[in-house]
Amino acid sequence: MITCFSRQASKVFPDNYYLKKGKKSTLIQDSLFTINFKVRENFVKIIPPKNSTFELPDSSVQIQLVKNVDFNTDGKKDLLVNFGACGKGACMYGLFLNQYDNKYTLAFFNYLKNIEFKIEKNGMWNMESSDALEPYDPSKIQITVYTYVKNANRYLLDTTYVYSEK
Repeated sequence: MITCFSRQASKVFPDNYYLKKGKKSTLIQDSLFTINFKVRENFVKIIPPKNSTFELPDSSVQIQLVKNVDFNTDGKKDLLVNFGACGKGACMYGLFLNQYDNKYTLAFFNYLKNIEFKIEKNGMWNMESSDALEPYDPSKIQITVYTYVKNANRYLLDTTYVYSEK
């Protein structure tokens, strides 16, 4: 879990995802995902942008809504979903940041294991993924932290470290 984006995930962010204007990036309308969801029914339907190469990791599995909170402190509720594609204990997650109505940008797309959340003093949410370095030995755990990078409008790898009880 050291890398933030796999080859498959990097296709989700095409070169034309943002138009650069000076120091700020402007979102391209055609890069937005349409997401319909019902919290009480745990129903999530994701419609990728037109001309996108985005593919669901496992289209036969129901997407599960994990969190519906404001991850990036912009006052809008964002969506963290579990795509159900799991292997070796980790599952594929996607974090969609709300732009308006049911239009979202994909800010994170990667495998996470034993996911935890930390809220910083500024209100930003960090995601932590952890995994034992040795099977059946929880005394050494690799922890990977992903944080929101505002100018990239994505959650990126921030820190990877090993926690040891010995």
